[in-house]
Amino acid sequence: MDYRYFGNTGIRMSSIAFGTQTFGWNIQEADSKALAYQYTEAGGNYFDTADSYNGGASEKILGSWIKEAGNRDDYLIGTKVYFPTTDKVNDTGASRKHIMASVEASLKRLNTDYIDLLQIHCFDQRTPFEQTLRTLDDLVRSGKVRYIGASNYTPSDLMKNLMIAKYMHTEPFMSLQLEYSLLVRSPEWELIPLCNREGVGMLAWSPLSGGWLSGKYRRDKDIPKDSRAGRADRWDDSEEQRATERAYDIIEVLYDIATEVGCPVSQVSINWIRQNPAQIIPLIGARTPKQLEENLKAVDWSLSEEQMKRLNDVSAISTPSPYSFIERYTRK
Repeated sequence: MDYRYFGNTGIRMSSIAFGTQTFGWNIQEADSKALAYQYTEAGGNYFDTADSYNGGASEKILGSWIKEAGNRDDYLIGTKVYFPTTDKVNDTGASRKHIMASVEASLKRLNTDYIDLLQIHCFDQRTPFEQTLRTLDDLVRSGKVRYIGASNYTPSDLMKNLMIAKYMHTEPFMSLQLEYSLLVRSPEWELIPLCNREGVGMLAWSPLSGGWLSGKYRRDKDIPKDSRAGRADRWDDSEEQRATERAYDIIEVLYDIATEVGCPVSQVSINWIRQNPAQIIPLIGARTPKQLEENLKAVDWSLSEEQMKRLNDVSAISTPSPYSFIERYTRK
């Protein structure tokens, strides 16, 4: 495993992060713990979860593993708050009341005294930025949280939060978790450049785009019924949104390169993100030891410049105005 500095945090994170949304969903506790051990034995050091994953089961299982494994400071634990975990009226959002209650519950489930990275799971239009940031700052000052981050924010809202934190002299967002893959490249217009300029570390969720970039799907072949798309596990995995001609063009190039390098398609997709100059860390999940082993082996090799170009070209999307105008007239 290789490691990279995560934004301006000063900490080093493994170049593949492990998402535990599957814990307590389609894999049970014993198998989940086995995957956690497999990941750390390969050198991985960042686990990502959320209070809302599987009714808190993901945090509970990860917390049980943390207690069992020991050496808490060897690992980075990230969780998220926003979505409801109960049917109580105020159990949602990024209000001070909800964040404080959520953190206390997460600490208990995770069997830990502190959270390395607390992320706001989704932008909350109903809570003032200042309230959310002051609450997060209080948690950092109390020692219950080390760093704070955002997830699923627009560029303008992320920048506004960074500026407000500066003027309020509170802890700023140190990370952004964003959807990014060969199928979802719109963050390149503004989010990724913004994070680079401001020293915000980036975690890419769904780097295999809900399994579409894992090698399971091919043009002119039926979608397997036991796949995520076949089961409709992903909320937007409709054929209209994923099974497009552009998607299948990308998949064909992925297969060609996978054949050239002698590695699975999933590794090619992961390495395209790992080799992004912006130092984006892909956040992978797994249901089986074989899946996790295959994906972690992406660190053992690299795509050539020519292969990166082929993937960039086939997945390219038209740049909207004013980005296209700025790009055309940027001084070299």
